[in-house]
Amino acid sequence: MKYLTFLLLFSLALPCLGSTAGQYYQEALKEKDLKKQIELYTKAINKSPKFIAAYHKRGDAYKEQGKIKKALADYTKIIKLSPNDSSKYYARGLAYLDMKNYAAAKDDFTSAIKLNGKNSSFYYNRALCSIELGQMKSALSDLKKVTDKSLKNKAQFLKGRANYKLYNYDTAEKIFNDLLKQNPEDEDAILYLARIRTNRDMYDEAISLLSHVINRNPVNETALMLRAAAFKEISMYEQAIEDYTSLIALHPQDTYYNRRGLIYEVLEDWENARRDYSSSLELNPTWAISYNNRGYVNMKMGKYKEAKKDFESALKYSPVLASAAINYAGYYWTAKRDKKNMYKYLDKALKANFKDTASLYDEDQKGWLFKKINNTVDFRTFIEGH
Repeated sequence: MKYLTFLLLFSLALPCLGSTAGQYYQEALKEKDLKKQIELYTKAINKSPKFIAAYHKRGDAYKEQGKIKKALADYTKIIKLSPNDSSKYYARGLAYLDMKNYAAAKDDFTSAIKLNGKNSSFYYNRALCSIELGQMKSALSDLKKVTDKSLKNKAQFLKGRANYKLYNYDTAEKIFNDLLKQNPEDEDAILYLARIRTNRDMYDEAISLLSHVINRNPVNETALMLRAAAFKEISMYEQAIEDYTSLIALHPQDTYYNRRGLIYEVLEDWENARRDYSSSLELNPTWAISYNNRGYVNMKMGKYKEAKKDFESALKYSPVLASAAINYAGYYWTAKRDKKNMYKYLDKALKANFKDTASLYDEDQKGWLFKKINNTVDFRTFIEGH
């Protein structure tokens, strides 16, 4: 009986033991679960270590899982096995693109183009990399070679972006308006039009465009961020605070707290400003700018010990942060009447390229930190000496 049972189990195992690399590959193609797909592709590769299609498909599965480094390893393997296949460089380039390694991605798209100079996708993705690398003219040159109709609108959008980055606002505006004629609710095109309006100091028009996006999509962070900045520019501080509050509710970020804190500063709401800078530092305990901003508010509130600690932390994490050195110099004068250290940190700030020296004499700006000493010959001579 035991012998018959063994024979039965062995006979059931035979198909599995005899599976070929091709059979594992075909099973993987039918499998919907990514983890099982990868297991089957791995078995196919183990059976046939030069199975290019299995490496490629496993790389795609790893990429879909978000395991980009493993995907890159597989794509690199197939490039070694098939160095003259443009699609292999293209696949690895897309993986680098996912990692935001634009330089490496561009190199791979360039290799793909050398092997196949007629593929629009290669040129489109190389142009995308060029834009991210700040190479706008190179991007525009590649976009001229994108002839595939399915990529037409995407290529036009990139042309708009490149022209925007080159400050060719009239050209960019025409491109984005043309895209909106085809799709009046194209949020990305509207956002770029709003940026152009903002850069031209047309804040009311920018706010109108951004409000249109936000009314349709209240969770569009870019639109909220741009509108908050526009509100601040035209002194609509309460509205700017509302937008930053919405952003914080959607996605608490150190930058959002810091920017809202800056508006509270303008309103001289020191308590709320201090609270926001503290919240920013809870999320990013090494951010010198928030330490500096909180230190400045602590000075305004007469909390000198806390201010000193904040300025020390700011300069610890960013030794060349000129505004922190200026504020620390102001602390030594306002809180201590310590000329030696005041001049020490003034020197540090000026060597760090602090240029707004006029603010040191204006009591509505930094001048209040240097009250009475900033009207002396010694002070002026020291500043002018730099």
